[in-house]
Amino acid sequence: MPIFLVGVNHTTAPVALREQVYVGRVAQGPFLRHLCATPGVAEAVVLSTCNRTEVYAVSDELPLLIDSLAAFSHLPLETLLPHLYLHEDRLAVQHLFRVACGLDSLVIGETQILGQIRSALDEARVHGAAGRMLTGLLQQALAVGKRARTETGISDGAFSVGRAAVEMAHRLFPDLRQSPILLLGAGKMSEITARHLAASGVQALFVANRTHAHACELAARLGGCAIRYEALREALVDVDILISSTSAPHAVLHVEDVVAVMEKRDGRPLCLIDIALPRDIDPAVGDLPGVHLYNIDDLQTATLEDRACRLAEVPAVEALIDDGVREWSRRQAGLEAAPVIAALHEAFEEVRQTELARHAALLATLTSEQREAVEMLTSGLISKLLHTPTVRLKDALAADPERMPLAVVCELFAIAPDGEGI
Repeated sequence: MPIFLVGVNHTTAPVALREQVYVGRVAQGPFLRHLCATPGVAEAVVLSTCNRTEVYAVSDELPLLIDSLAAFSHLPLETLLPHLYLHEDRLAVQHLFRVACGLDSLVIGETQILGQIRSALDEARVHGAAGRMLTGLLQQALAVGKRARTETGISDGAFSVGRAAVEMAHRLFPDLRQSPILLLGAGKMSEITARHLAASGVQALFVANRTHAHACELAARLGGCAIRYEALREALVDVDILISSTSAPHAVLHVEDVVAVMEKRDGRPLCLIDIALPRDIDPAVGDLPGVHLYNIDDLQTATLEDRACRLAEVPAVEALIDDGVREWSRRQAGLEAAPVIAALHEAFEEVRQTELARHAALLATLTSEQREAVEMLTSGLISKLLHTPTVRLKDALAADPERMPLAVVCELFAIAPDGEGI
């Protein structure tokens, strides 16, 4: 079965559509089980982040994969299709390796994607959806991604979405040291953002989270102050900037909330930066007077300068990706050719045994040492005769599976992978 990729990302779909297609951790299990229960789907892994949702599957039913993603998203097929990219085998592998190396991210070279790929694989294995093929593929993607970060400068400076949010805030408020800032959420992204804020000299940093203990832990680590989630509205009256990154499946800040806040701010503007997906803040909030709302796609302008610096590293990373794809192709060729190669060896061994049996009377006149020498000579001869064809067959399959169909080899030598002669 081929490997198919069905996906959307920040280059093909706006944030409004991506949040509909987003597969949160709670939903991944049921979705993976549904995929693998579909006839024609042997394995599946779902990689869903703020930048992308991608389904990798070992399957011969691409239309069913597309239909499953549309059904999960509650989107009409005609709405989803224009935003999808579809890749098979080598192109799917190349795309995954680009993702792992940070070339397909909104922030080029970002490092968080490696942890997200590892989590996607772990989740698929927990639910029995990732078998030998996808497990090997994603593990190789992680290895290629690590090489890109250790052997090139693609990730120098560890630019991230969190840092991009801080850059955006800095453009609006040049002296962040004088600006009270509230972080909504206490997860990994919030911690990354908080560290960049601390490095920018922010003096008044507040953290709110549904689980107050988590807010307290993050605030304590970074010298901030935790506030209770229920006090969010009151806190927004006094801060200049809110950076929101929760894992909520729906908006947590609505128009009526912000209207009440703005009535108490005496005309002072409020900056809201929403880096969550699905979004934490109702997009209609951005239409309110005095409110400046930005979502994750708006952060691209904050990454342009950094992106230009990293583009020089892209050719070196792409060379690593090409090496990785060739290695994957060789490995797949070996797996695909293995039954045919085994049948070849069996056929040749059968001929050898037949000839030895035909000359059994002559061999009986030899000493045991001489018979052992004949055994080694004939066995070694077969190995040498088959070595070059075996290597060439694997190389041909790796370069182009259609160039040397295995069926031709089977017909040429009158063999079959199951060991029966043709």
